[in-house]
Amino acid sequence: MAIRIDNHVNDNELIRIALDAVLAATKIADGFNGAAAVSHKGSLRDIVTQADIDISELLIKRLSLSGLPVISEENPDQKIPVGTNCWVVDPIDGTVNFSHGLPQYAVSVGLLDNGSFRLGVVCAPALNELYFTLNTERALMNGRPFRHEHLGIQDALTAASFSARVPEPQYTLFRQVNESTRGCLRTGSAALNICWAATGKLQAAYGFAAKIWDVAGALAIARAAGCEIQLQYADDHLTLDYCVGSHDVVQHISKLAQQNGLANFGTDDE
Repeated sequence: MAIRIDNHVNDNELIRIALDAVLAATKIADGFNGAAAVSHKGSLRDIVTQADIDISELLIKRLSLSGLPVISEENPDQKIPVGTNCWVVDPIDGTVNFSHGLPQYAVSVGLLDNGSFRLGVVCAPALNELYFTLNTERALMNGRPFRHEHLGIQDALTAASFSARVPEPQYTLFRQVNESTRGCLRTGSAALNICWAATGKLQAAYGFAAKIWDVAGALAIARAAGCEIQLQYADDHLTLDYCVGSHDVVQHISKLAQQNGLANFGTDDE
């Protein structure tokens, strides 16, 4: 994967470290694409490959150079520190896709600032897409700044991520969103859904019971791009429901989710 990074990114040491780490991780992913699962984590869809493990180790090592703690999906027993900064890492978001040789997967890194989504880097190496923030107000794709263009429901293509155990109301909501917009997709990667909503390829992305490392980097990117963001955290503050994208579309999905008893979204995370 060859993506040019403008020199001005180096002005932000944290983003430089994150970009270097993520781009190094994609080289590992390139060598494993199509790798078989080595273990399961509670369901047939929640799998781990050797690439997940190797990338997690690399990201922890590289990101630790910043002096900040690193929480990875592959070491979830660690606690996110309260009142400070830390990295949260998903070595491969979309592992099922990755294990089947499909290109919709991403390496995702987010920086939490006292629980707030501050910075993010999400790279989809098989799609040649690199999303990142320079700060909380600037998002870039492959080195080019972008802002979200808010569109109406009639123009909306959306994407959903289901929780590991899918209750019937999630299927009902999926049908309602699919029928009231241009369609609702299931791509297999929450991070990419959110990044695509940020760029306007999609007009909204939503999901339930996502782990914070699945979405932290992408939510930082969506915020910097000017998306509407609605969230609802579980008591552990590691799990959250989210709806992100164009204002009218997010409001529409949020209302349907509430009617189905799925979520009572709040405004952003601050």
